[in-house]
Amino acid sequence: MNTCIDVFKNLNISIVQNQLAVSPCCLTAPQPTDQIQFYNNQYLNQFRMEWKTGKFPSACESCQHAEESNGTSRRTGSNQWYQDHGYYNDTVELIRLDYWTGDLCNLACAICGPHNSSSWKQELNLPVTLKKVVVNTTWKSLDLSALQFVHFNGGEPLLSKEHVDFLQNIPNKNQVHLNYNTNGTILPSTELLALWKKFKLVQLDFSIDDVGEQFEFQRYPAEWNDVSFKLQWFIDNCPGNCMFAVNTTVSVLNYNNLDKLINWVKQNFYRSKFTDPIEHRYQSATGILSVNNINKQPGKIIEYLDSLDQRRGTKWKHLFPELASILTNP
Repeated sequence: MNTCIDVFKNLNISIVQNQLAVSPCCLTAPQPTDQIQFYNNQYLNQFRMEWKTGKFPSACESCQHAEESNGTSRRTGSNQWYQDHGYYNDTVELIRLDYWTGDLCNLACAICGPHNSSSWKQELNLPVTLKKVVVNTTWKSLDLSALQFVHFNGGEPLLSKEHVDFLQNIPNKNQVHLNYNTNGTILPSTELLALWKKFKLVQLDFSIDDVGEQFEFQRYPAEWNDVSFKLQWFIDNCPGNCMFAVNTTVSVLNYNNLDKLINWVKQNFYRSKFTDPIEHRYQSATGILSVNNINKQPGKIIEYLDSLDQRRGTKWKHLFPELASILTNP
């Protein structure tokens, strides 16, 4: 069956200019809506009709391009999950949810921007109307009884008090796998830890791109000693159904110097207290700090990093001398 099961089983709820929007996954363009519907949404049904012909919809070009390049796409990864869990069919049923908690975030990471971070908005002095943190309450209108998997994105999901309310109201918690992308600076509350125990599995993917001062530049204004301490705290205090991973975004700032981080992870963050292995994953940065831009737009990279230094009092050329040499001598 040449199709994408996500369009039949997954719902991505996001915010577009302070308005709710839906799409089949996080890679397809979200459609603004006044009321969240999964089964009878016209936009989602259009995807389902197109995929039933066995052809890629135009909105799914990112997966199509990845697969044509012999890469792994969201579609192939999701389809494998559905096969593994017995849901590889085109029956419309809400099995998975991409849950965006809003743009509330305590960091203004170099690879990020104001779209997903309230700290970025504050730094850039954006208008108050654009600083508004939108929380996700749309789950109240959804039937969650068949839910198996929830992926939390932000902002920083662990800052979201509303998402705790969501967890409390999920039926059949023992069948649900939770997955968080978190920056490692925020510890869960006692209430949240108690809730996690009720779920089938809780997976925490920590966004760690480097160590020391280089980490602090990339994940500004996080402090490396604080984050490394808290990573150990998660190992020591999370319940037995929690698993961990390190998710590293490879950008111009770390692509040629990942050994430090790899060695640190191998020595300090490689197993949970229950001896479960901690996976180390990688993804490529998009935007101006993409490695592809080293040869294409070296001047734009320098301009962007200089602007960060000017606002933050950092010194990127001192922290990344090899990169500075490469960019200034293309």
